[in-house]
Amino acid sequence: MLITLAFALQVAAAQPETTQPTGPVGAEACVASAAPCLIAPGTRYRMIRQAGDKPLVVHVAEIDLATPGLAVRTTPPDRSAGLEYRAQTTSQYVARSGAVLAVNASYFLPFVGGSRGGNDFVPPAGGAAAASGAVLSGGALTSPADDIDARVDGMACFGAGRAQIVPSQSCPHSFAEGVAAGPRLIAAGKVLPRPRLGPDGPFRGATRPAEPAPAVAAAAGAAAGGGPRTALGIDATGTKLWIVVADGRQPDWSMGLGHEALIDLFRKLGASDAISLDGGGSATMAARGPAGPLLLSRPIHTGVPGRERPVANHVGVFVDGISGRPDGVMSALAKRPVTQLKASLERIYTAQEARQGVAADASYFYAIVNTVIGKYARDTGKLVARWAGPRGGFIRHLNSCTIVRADLVCAHSNHPEVPHASSVEIWDSTTLAHKASISLGNRDEGSLTIVEPMTDGWLLGFANYSDETGVPFKGHDFSQLIAVDAEWRRREAWVIPPPIRARMAPQAASGGAIGPDGLLYLFGHTLPELYVLARPALGAELVHVATIALDAAGQAFAFDPSDLKRIFAIDRPTGTVRIFTLPDLGPLPADTRRFSRLSVTRIFGSDRDLD
Repeated sequence: MLITLAFALQVAAAQPETTQPTGPVGAEACVASAAPCLIAPGTRYRMIRQAGDKPLVVHVAEIDLATPGLAVRTTPPDRSAGLEYRAQTTSQYVARSGAVLAVNASYFLPFVGGSRGGNDFVPPAGGAAAASGAVLSGGALTSPADDIDARVDGMACFGAGRAQIVPSQSCPHSFAEGVAAGPRLIAAGKVLPRPRLGPDGPFRGATRPAEPAPAVAAAAGAAAGGGPRTALGIDATGTKLWIVVADGRQPDWSMGLGHEALIDLFRKLGASDAISLDGGGSATMAARGPAGPLLLSRPIHTGVPGRERPVANHVGVFVDGISGRPDGVMSALAKRPVTQLKASLERIYTAQEARQGVAADASYFYAIVNTVIGKYARDTGKLVARWAGPRGGFIRHLNSCTIVRADLVCAHSNHPEVPHASSVEIWDSTTLAHKASISLGNRDEGSLTIVEPMTDGWLLGFANYSDETGVPFKGHDFSQLIAVDAEWRRREAWVIPPPIRARMAPQAASGGAIGPDGLLYLFGHTLPELYVLARPALGAELVHVATIALDAAGQAFAFDPSDLKRIFAIDRPTGTVRIFTLPDLGPLPADTRRFSRLSVTRIFGSDRDLD
């Protein structure tokens, strides 16, 4: 095992370092990385894995303590439950503290076993707990020195830019953080003899033997010392720290690391001093990911692989500027640069129906209000036809329409009634005779505002509202876009980025169309701005590419089939239809995709080819 482990270290050292974190911190790119991977400034991680009859997985974090703004700290006290701490898992500590990386630290009480069954006991998350041995936090002694656990024979101390391991439970005055643990493994480059420990005490912590153990028994005990381990090592200058967690007790994953193998690992790493922390079911390493804590190791608590144990305290690595709760994946995407552009106004038409939206073909445009459609000649702006639904009839609230060959296909809902009910209504664009209705009924997604041809189906936009027209517990944030097939069956869906949803609040997207560039263009309810979005290569949130300012406070719009750089939009307050020329967007972000417009679809059971 030692030879193989050394080889694994040499191979890992020879591989290039990962330097392109993909999230707010980058830890998600480092999971199971065999090459050194940058989690945060001064903090690198790699996993060493050995297969075979006795598999082994070891997690190594290398910390450059001289990194500006980097600090190592222990868990501050919380005596509200009656003892020194409230127990928490390592992941909980990372989430609450803002640490970029953390491991479990002290042996702790109360603790009886921790395996399945019997009278075993471990404090639940939030339960009272106390450290076995001294702990220093923020320059104050959180836990006093004691000799409850015979394994505790030293203390790891952390100060500004350096660390030191001392053979006592008292850190030098220049160190503000520290945790007592043990046994010590290496001191000033020399391997320390393994201490003889007696049987477990009543709390399952080691005791000192009453009599010297036979040499044979001691050797046998040393040979059988594998299992989950957590340990720290530092170099001779005290400016480089290694944190090691070995997974164990999992035959299909990792059996663990013995005492001698752990020492050999630290020597290969270059450690001058090393000390063990609490191991077994407590051994855990976690890091701060883009949307919360990430488990780097695979702990085993109560015999369940992957289950974390609540422990008393932790050792955490902190970096200035990376603190508090993670921003989350959605917020990270929201911080992408968004191009700000402006559209050019070309022409204005007066159309009294222009209160909800507009559609257009090569010769006409169609102004839309709740129950009325007006057809206008593009060359003269004159009204040539009108369809009007009867007062109190089945057509309540037309939202947006689009021309699909010879049909005018419109999104319709019962807004502002609740529960939301929607339908797709279709007119002959030549005569404005109503042709058909496709009922979508009461959809949980919301109120239909957009129907847009897409590949072999449709892109549907559903709105929810945070005002009196909405439904309980489903505000504007629940709005989404859904791709359905030709039979109106849900196939795929996306959410609108939070900053855009906030701009649209308390309403939602009221108009949308896929442009000739394969990007999705969305209008809100009243703001004079058009949002350009791309499909994400991964995930469910659309990518905000650009915002285009334009002099139109409207809702639904349409691309001009005669010139795909133009759109027809409405200005609700003035009842006008306006033509704009859109600016060039430039290249798309590398991790985005385009939408596909419809080429062939089926309407009313017949196939129709579409341009």
